[in-house]
Amino acid sequence: MHIQQKEQTYPLRQTGLPVGAITAMGAAGAIIGGTAAAAKDLRQVKEGDMTREAAAGHILKEALGSGLATAAGAVAGTFFRSGVLGLAAMAVVGVGTKYLYDGVAGLAAEKAKAAKSAAKTVTKAAAKAETAKPAKA
Repeated sequence: MHIQQKEQTYPLRQTGLPVGAITAMGAAGAIIGGTAAAAKDLRQVKEGDMTREAAAGHILKEALGSGLATAAGAVAGTFFRSGVLGLAAMAVVGVGTKYLYDGVAGLAAEKAKAAKSAAKTVTKAAAKAETAKPAKA
C-alpha cells in the first residue's frame, strides 16, 4: 500500500506480521531440529542405549521446540529495520524460547515418570497383598 502526495509515492511500513514467512521459518526450524535430534538418537538406538519409542518421542519434542523457537525468533526479528538488530533479536528470542520450552517439557516428563513409577509401586503392592495368605485366627 502506498500514499500518494503531490505526484510522489511513499510506501507505508508493513504493520502486519508476515504470517506465511513466519510459518515457513518455523517449519524449517522444526525440520532442522528434528533432523539433528534424529542423528543423535539413531546412534543411541543402534548402541542399545535408547528404545525406538523413546527416540521417536525425543525427536518429536526437539522438532516442536526448535520450530517454536525459530518462529518466535522470526516474529521478534520483524520489529527491527536494521538487519543486525533483527538477527540479534531473532537469536536472543529463539534461544530464550527454546530454553523455556525445554524447561517446561523436562518438568512434564519428570512428572510423568514419577506418576508411572508410583503407579507401578501401587500395582506391585496390590499384587503382593492379593497373593499373600490370610493369617489364621
